[in-house]
Amino acid sequence: MALESLWSNRLRTLLSLLGIVIGVFAVTALVSLGQMASAGINKSLESVASRSVIVQPDYSAGMNLRRLKVSDLAALARLPVSVNPQLQVATQYEKKPGQRRTVSVIGTLGDLQKIDPSIRLAQGRYFTDAEARAGLPVVVLNPSAVRELLSNRSGVLGQSVRLFFPNGGRAEAVVVGVIEPLPAMFGGDTPMAYTPIPFLWRTHPDTRTGEYDYAILRVHEHYDILAVVTQAKRIMSNRYGEGVFMIQSVESLQNLLGTVTTILQFFLGLVAGLSLLVGGIGIMNIMLVSVTERTREIGLRKAVGATSSQIRLQFLVEAVLQTTIGGALGVLLAAGMLWAVSATVPFLNTFILRPVTVIIALVVSIGVGLAFGVLPADRAAKLDPIDALRYE
Repeated sequence: MALESLWSNRLRTLLSLLGIVIGVFAVTALVSLGQMASAGINKSLESVASRSVIVQPDYSAGMNLRRLKVSDLAALARLPVSVNPQLQVATQYEKKPGQRRTVSVIGTLGDLQKIDPSIRLAQGRYFTDAEARAGLPVVVLNPSAVRELLSNRSGVLGQSVRLFFPNGGRAEAVVVGVIEPLPAMFGGDTPMAYTPIPFLWRTHPDTRTGEYDYAILRVHEHYDILAVVTQAKRIMSNRYGEGVFMIQSVESLQNLLGTVTTILQFFLGLVAGLSLLVGGIGIMNIMLVSVTERTREIGLRKAVGATSSQIRLQFLVEAVLQTTIGGALGVLLAAGMLWAVSATVPFLNTFILRPVTVIIALVVSIGVGLAFGVLPADRAAKLDPIDALRYE
């Protein structure tokens, strides 16, 4: 009977369904997108910085920043790690004569791909350890830097890159290789150039020989990362005191980002849930109108023996049916949208639609139907059959 009633008023049913469909779609899609984003972040961290510990100055110290020194690296190297010290400076290049833009230049050791497996070469080679120690003017670019710094992209290797420094100086370096792009969250779209550390010591005014901006410690297999973090903190605290250097593992960053994404998912789900509330109000409004229009029908049913509880149940079933159908349609739309996003957005390429998310969305939509169907159903059940039959 409820299905027949809904089908006989198809336009009204469709309009009342829309609010629930949109609400369930929003809740399911936003929560799942948050989970996909979290999975993408973790995947990027694991692919680029798996089993890594970052040692860097506490940047909240302002002008009192301390830099890592050679002796610090020697002390850290006693741990079961591979030490990868780095410099990172901002320089400029000329896109056109007189038009300069900023490029991030990173000073590294030679043969970096042997220390950092996330470095993969697309063309050429990485500069050798001998070239790095000699501070030769060689550079490895990422694809974004190739597009920005080089006008002739067909023959990248062997071309010269001219860099301009804050003190007015300049330097040229020869391109020896191009790396594959890093994930977007690690500056994959930012022009980046990798040069030997001694080359930057010699040419860039903001660097000092024997000092480094930070170091990445890649923990050897079968060693506990948290134990290495504790030991690294003890080493740096003994040398400089507490709070001078920050030491974090990738796992701690993953936990922090996981907490942030969970909070965002909660608030996004809460905001999306408001559309479910609006949809429920819409269904209640339609059901109240339906009770008014079907007053004579209700009176006739009561006259032939229908009880108040049966009338109440009839209208409750109609409300729940609408929200159930709307919830199912919303979940299907969300699944389609999530599949499209996973197929087209590289960072969100892991399709996630957890059964618990679907179940919660459907249960909430059914609960909305019950909650907002009670008042119309109760009003219908309380109608006096004699007055209902007289209703025009």
